[in-house]
Formats: sequence, C-alpha cells, structure tokens
Amino acid sequence: MTEYKPASSEEEAKDLYRAGKFKQAADGFSQAAAFYLEMDEQLLAAEMRNNQSVALLKAKEPRLALEAVQGTDEIFRNAGDPLKQGMALANQATALQDLGEKEQAIDGFNRAAEIFKDNGEKQLFLQTMQSISSLKMKSRNLVGALFSMQEGLDALENPNLRQKILRTLLRIPQNLIDK
Repeated sequence: MTEYKPASSEEEAKDLYRAGKFKQAADGFSQAAAFYLEMDEQLLAAEMRNNQSVALLKAKEPRLALEAVQGTDEIFRNAGDPLKQGMALANQATALQDLGEKEQAIDGFNRAAEIFKDNGEKQLFLQTMQSISSLKMKSRNLVGALFSMQEGLDALENPNLRQKILRTLLRIPQNLIDK
C-alpha cells in the first residue's frame, strides 16, 4: 500500500499546482519527496523537491524554494541527467534572484545555460540567457545584458519573427564596435 502514496501525493500536488494553490502543492510535493526517500528513490525524491521549489517560487517563498532545491543538481549530475541538473540550477538561481542575490543568481544561471547549450536544449538555453540578460540589465550592465540576450538568440536555429528582429537589432551595437 505504501508504494501508492508517493504517486498519489505527487498527482494531488500537481492538481493543486494547476489550480493555482501553490503553497498546498509545495506541501504535497514535499510529502511525495519524503515517501520516495523512504523507498530509497533518490532521483524521484529530487524531482519532487524541484517541483516543490517551483511551487514555492510561485507562492512567493524564495527562501523555502532555495532550501527545497538545494543539492538536487548534484543528485541529477551523479545520475547522469544533465537536463534535470540544469533545471535544478536554474531553479536555485531563480530563488537567489528573488532573494536579491544577483551575482549568485547570474552564476547559477550561467552554469545552467552551459549545461543546456552543451546538451542542445536551445529553448532552455535562450530562456536562461534571457534571465541573465534581465539581471545584468537591473545591475546596469547594459553591454553584458545585450551580449547575453544576443548569445541566447544566436543559438536558435529557427527563430520566430520577433526573435529574428530582436537578433538583428542586437547586432547593431556589435557592428558599430567592429567598425
């Protein structure tokens, strides 16, 4: 009977999340993680902790979100799952960003972006570079913000019209510097 508890807690938490009840969803993901740990399912527990972190971020609880996701990137790295490792790093960076820790957030996003780029996850790479760009813009590092955004857009093979226009506009300062 215990084997059904994590799955039912997980499904209930997902339903709560979809309903916008983020704090209750976070509690459900936490329970599922605890059940998976009891069953010695480290990867599933880490996944639940990442889900818990996302729910806590939505609930405007960045400190708790950071605590929930802490260390999960290492679990995924050791398991050879770079995509989930990158997502865990991005979740940590988002929590740090919400806590006002801009430099630490940029570092976490850079590590996640590198993983996404190395694994051909172009859309996740672009989203992560946009986060870096936004943080650099808020820190008044305009050149760094432009280059981060440009790097993310340049990685796309089939950008949409808006992305093509933005990529062209971002090349203007580079072209002026090169002349």
